Amino acid sequence: MIGNYQGNYFYNTGSVQAVAVDTWGIYYCGRLDPSGKLLPLYIGRACGEGVSVRSRLLDHLRQDQWSDVTHFGYRTGATSQEVVSFEATEIAEFNPKYNQRVG
Repeated sequence: MIGNYQGNYFYNTGSVQAVAVDTWGIYYCGRLDPSGKLLPLYIGRACGEGVSVRSRLLDHLRQDQWSDVTHFGYRTGATSQEVVSFEATEIAEFNPKYNQRVG
Protein backbone atom coordinates (compact mmCIF):
# COMPACT_ATOMS: atom_id res chain seq x y z
CA MET A 1 0.00 0.00 0.00
CA ILE A 2 1.31 3.45 -0.92
CA GLY A 3 1.61 5.69 2.13
CA ASN A 4 0.44 9.25 2.57
CA TYR A 5 2.54 12.09 1.19
CA GLN A 6 5.23 13.37 3.57
CA GLY A 7 6.70 16.81 2.86
CA ASN A 8 7.49 19.49 1.95
CA TYR A 9 11.06 19.49 3.20
CA PHE A 10 14.05 21.58 2.18
CA TYR A 11 16.18 19.81 -0.42
CA ASN A 12 19.56 19.70 1.29
CA THR A 13 21.74 17.05 2.89
CA GLY A 14 20.76 17.88 6.46
CA SER A 15 17.03 17.69 5.77
CA VAL A 16 17.32 14.50 3.74
CA GLN A 17 19.36 12.79 6.46
CA ALA A 18 16.95 13.97 9.16
CA VAL A 19 13.54 13.25 7.60
CA ALA A 20 13.79 11.01 4.53
CA VAL A 21 12.91 7.39 5.28
CA ASP A 22 15.30 4.49 4.99
CA THR A 23 12.78 2.36 3.10
CA TRP A 24 11.27 1.96 -0.37
CA GLY A 25 9.06 4.59 -1.91
CA ILE A 26 8.48 7.33 -4.44
CA TYR A 27 10.09 10.73 -4.00
CA TYR A 28 9.31 14.12 -5.47
CA CYS A 29 11.93 16.83 -6.04
CA GLY A 30 10.68 20.27 -6.98
CA ARG A 31 9.88 23.79 -5.92
CA LEU A 32 6.98 25.34 -4.06
CA ASP A 33 4.26 27.30 -5.79
CA PRO A 34 2.96 30.53 -4.18
CA SER A 35 0.43 28.54 -2.13
CA GLY A 36 3.16 26.26 -0.71
CA LYS A 37 2.29 23.21 -2.82
CA LEU A 38 5.18 21.21 -4.28
CA LEU A 39 5.51 21.38 -8.06
CA PRO A 40 7.44 18.22 -8.99
CA LEU A 41 10.38 18.72 -11.33
CA TYR A 42 11.50 15.10 -10.88
CA ILE A 43 9.72 12.01 -9.58
CA GLY A 44 11.83 8.99 -8.74
CA ARG A 45 11.55 5.60 -7.13
CA ALA A 46 13.59 3.85 -4.50
CA CYS A 47 13.23 0.09 -4.50
CA GLY A 48 15.63 -2.80 -4.48
CA GLU A 49 18.38 -4.23 -2.34
CA GLY A 50 20.12 -1.53 -0.31
CA VAL A 51 18.10 1.31 -1.86
CA SER A 52 15.92 3.74 0.08
CA VAL A 53 14.26 7.10 -0.39
CA ARG A 54 17.06 8.61 1.71
CA SER A 55 19.87 6.98 -0.29
CA ARG A 56 18.40 8.01 -3.65
CA LEU A 57 17.89 11.63 -2.54
CA LEU A 58 21.45 11.77 -1.22
CA ASP A 59 22.69 10.39 -4.56
CA HIS A 60 20.88 13.19 -6.40
CA LEU A 61 22.28 15.83 -4.04
CA ARG A 62 25.83 14.57 -4.65
CA GLN A 63 25.25 14.85 -8.42
CA ASP A 64 24.09 18.47 -7.94
CA GLN A 65 22.26 18.58 -11.27
CA TRP A 66 19.03 20.42 -10.40
CA SER A 67 19.69 24.01 -9.35
CA ASP A 68 15.97 24.83 -9.40
CA VAL A 69 14.97 22.08 -6.93
CA THR A 70 14.37 23.54 -3.46
CA HIS A 71 12.12 21.00 -1.72
CA PHE A 72 11.27 17.31 -1.64
CA GLY A 73 8.60 14.96 -0.39
CA TYR A 74 7.94 11.23 -0.53
CA ARG A 75 5.47 8.40 -0.20
CA THR A 76 6.43 4.94 1.03
CA GLY A 77 5.56 1.66 -0.68
CA ALA A 78 5.55 -1.95 0.49
CA THR A 79 6.57 -3.81 -2.68
CA SER A 80 8.79 -3.01 -5.64
CA GLN A 81 5.92 -3.67 -8.07
CA GLU A 82 3.73 -1.18 -6.20
CA VAL A 83 6.49 1.46 -6.16
CA VAL A 84 7.30 1.07 -9.88
CA SER A 85 3.63 1.21 -10.86
CA PHE A 86 2.87 4.26 -8.70
CA GLU A 87 5.95 6.11 -9.97
CA ALA A 88 4.76 5.62 -13.57
CA THR A 89 1.29 6.87 -12.65
CA GLU A 90 2.67 9.98 -10.95
CA ILE A 91 5.05 10.78 -13.83
CA ALA A 92 2.15 10.49 -16.29
CA GLU A 93 0.00 12.79 -14.15
CA PHE A 94 2.58 15.49 -13.34
CA ASN A 95 4.87 15.28 -16.42
CA PRO A 96 7.92 16.58 -14.50
CA LYS A 97 10.60 18.55 -16.33
CA TYR A 98 13.47 16.20 -15.43
CA ASN A 99 11.58 12.99 -16.22
CA GLN A 100 11.40 13.87 -19.92
CA ARG A 101 13.02 11.39 -22.27
CA VAL A 102 15.55 12.83 -24.68
CA GLY A 103 15.02 11.89 -28.36
